[in-house]
Amino acid sequence: GLAQSLPGPFFNFASFLGGTYAGLPGAIVANLGLMAPGFILIFAMLPFWSKARHYAWFQAIIKGLNASAIGLIGGGCVFLYAKSVRDAADAIVFVLCGGLASFYKFGAPQTIAMGALIGAGFAAFNLGHLPY
Repeated sequence: GLAQSLPGPFFNFASFLGGTYAGLPGAIVANLGLMAPGFILIFAMLPFWSKARHYAWFQAIIKGLNASAIGLIGGGCVFLYAKSVRDAADAIVFVLCGGLASFYKFGAPQTIAMGALIGAGFAAFNLGHLPY
C-alpha cells in the first residue's frame, strides 16, 4: 500500500544498477542520467513559459491539465483505498487525512504526521479493528 504511493522506483533502480556497476560514483551518475533530461527540459522551457502563460488559450490548457491531474490523483486514491484499507480504523484514518489535506489545506508532512498519530491512537486503544 504505502510503497505504491511513493514516487521513484526508476530512481531507486537506477541507483541500484549504477551502484552495483561502479559503486557510489556509478549510483550518482545513474541518477544524474535519469534526472538530467527533465531538468534540461524545464530550463529550456522557462523563456517560453513566461511568454505563453499570458495567453488565454494557454491558460485554458493549464486548467485542463490541472483537472486531469486531480482526476488521476483521485483515481490513485481509490486504487490505494481498495488495496490498503482492511478495517474501520484504516478507513477512518484515510478519510480524516484526506479531509485534512483537501479541506483544511494541511501540507503533506502534517497530514502524514496526523495520520500516524490517529492510527497510533486507534492501535493503542484497540479501536476500530473490526473487518471492513
